[in-house]
Amino acid sequence: MPQNISYPPIFDLIPLLRIDEYKIFLKPVATPKDYDLYGSYLWSQKAAASIYPLMQHLEILLRNSIDQEARRRFGDFWWNTVKTDNSNGNANNFKNGIDNAIRTLEKEWKQRERARLGLQPQDLISTPMPTFSHDKIIATTDFGTWKEILVNAHHAPNQAQNNFYLWPISMSKVFRKYSAFSTSPDQARLLILNAITEIRDYRNRLFHHDCIWVKKHSTDAQTAIDTIRHKINTIEKLIDCISPLTLEAIRKWGLIESAKTTCSIQNLQEHHLKTPALDEQSSSDQ
Repeated sequence: MPQNISYPPIFDLIPLLRIDEYKIFLKPVATPKDYDLYGSYLWSQKAAASIYPLMQHLEILLRNSIDQEARRRFGDFWWNTVKTDNSNGNANNFKNGIDNAIRTLEKEWKQRERARLGLQPQDLISTPMPTFSHDKIIATTDFGTWKEILVNAHHAPNQAQNNFYLWPISMSKVFRKYSAFSTSPDQARLLILNAITEIRDYRNRLFHHDCIWVKKHSTDAQTAIDTIRHKINTIEKLIDCISPLTLEAIRKWGLIESAKTTCSIQNLQEHHLKTPALDEQSSSDQ
C-alpha cells in the first residue's frame, strides 16, 4: 500500500521547494500526508504527459503549414527569397532560427564524419560539407523559430508589396480558420502570435519539468487545474485554426478528452488517499 512506503528518502532526491509546490493541491489540509504530496507529484507528471501529444501536433502543424505555403510561393529555400522589412527590430529572428538549424546539421555531420574517419576533435576534415536538403533544415528548426515568422517584419508594409512578403496573402492558407481569433487578417496574425508565444513558453516549462500550472493564478487545486485546462483549450483553438481536419482526427482518437480527463479534479483525487472536498466542475469549461 502507498501508505506503507517511507517517503522522506524519496523526497531527499526531489527538491523540497518542488514538493512544497504540491501542497496547493491539498488545501485546506493544514498538514498533508507524504503519500498525498507524492500522489500530487505523480499526477502532475501524468498530466504533463497527456498534454505532450497536443503540443507536438501544434508544433508540427504550425511549422509545416507555414513552410508548405511559403515553399509554394517562393521556392524550396524560400527564407532566402521572401521579403523582410529589415527596419523592424526583430526582423532577423526567423532567419537566425533557420541558420541555427543549419549549424546544428553541420555540427552533427562533422561529428559523424570524424567518427567515420577515426579523427580527433581537433583534426581537420577534408571531406566537403554536404548541402542539406530543405526537409532536413525545416525538421531541425525549433518551435520558437516559427513564431518569429509571424512578427510585423514579415508583413507587407503596403498593398503594392504584398506579393513579396509572406503576409497577409498567405494568412488564409496557413491559418484556415484565423477568423476564430479575428476577422481582420492583420489582427488575427498578432493574436495568433500572442497565443503561440504563450504556448511556446508553456512548452518549455512542461519539457523542463517545471510546474504545469500558473502559480500566480493558483490558490487551490481548482484554480491551478483551471490554468492547465486554459492551456489545453488554447492549444486546441490553435490546432483548429491551422487544420480543422486534424483537430477532428485527434478528437476522434481521444487525445483532447484524455488530456482534459487527466487534468481534472477527479483524476487528481484518484492520486490522493485522503482529499478535501473540492468543486468537481471546472470553471474553464463553463
